[in-house]
Amino acid sequence: MLLSWKETESIGECSEGIIHKSEYNGLEEAGVKLALGECVEKSTSFLHLNINDESLYLLFEWCVLSSVLTIVVTDSKKQSDSPHVVQCSFNEIETENVQYWLRDYITTCQSFMNYSLVAAFHCKSRAESTLL
Repeated sequence: MLLSWKETESIGECSEGIIHKSEYNGLEEAGVKLALGECVEKSTSFLHLNINDESLYLLFEWCVLSSVLTIVVTDSKKQSDSPHVVQCSFNEIETENVQYWLRDYITTCQSFMNYSLVAAFHCKSRAESTLL
């Protein structure tokens, strides 16, 4: 494993959850791809806990300013998030590369294929999400 994870409790207005955080400081493409894959695997390991009757998306949120990837399960309106959230910070990476590498990984991710979720990505707002 490339990443080590820390758990922090998140107490929200309407729900409580756990944020699973890590960081990857490498710059080489192969390492970044492996770290992104570990993030996907970490998030899919919680799918059995995160999915409810309203769940539709496995949402990949990329913050361009801070180079942080956040992965959540959310509903059709993208307003009700899962209790387990995965977050990983990276060094500066081109948004297009992140989206491409995530799409490349998710299309062959068996642990994701076991569930009926739609993979989506955004780097601006949830309303501008695109399907992976």
